[in-house]
Amino acid sequence: MLKRFTRKNVSTESNRGGVYAFYDKNGNRIYAGRASGNVGEPWGDNPNGGRFRYGLRHRLQSYHQKDDFEEHPTKSALRRDIHSYQVREIANKVQRRATEKRWKEGNEHNHKKGDGHNH
Repeated sequence: MLKRFTRKNVSTESNRGGVYAFYDKNGNRIYAGRASGNVGEPWGDNPNGGRFRYGLRHRLQSYHQKDDFEEHPTKSALRRDIHSYQVREIANKVQRRATEKRWKEGNEHNHKKGDGHNH
């Protein structure tokens, strides 16, 4: 199910591992990627408190952050085109990679290495 790409919608996503895809206003998939769902360093003052997770929500939120487009030139064009998104939680690393590979086929903003674009 597609959801409008807003900060509010993204904030409701899980931080588990999985794949995500962005769509343009016409519903065409334009980009796909994956997030591992890895657990990182603890945060906050409570030693038993939370730990950073680098999953779907974290990855999607990164597309709302300010970026240096000199360093990531292809991200600027992608952001302008994002209208909606979809996520699929996939715990298994092999299945996650295989799904990402399928979802990337033919997308306007997924560039293959060696095609002249920076990654």
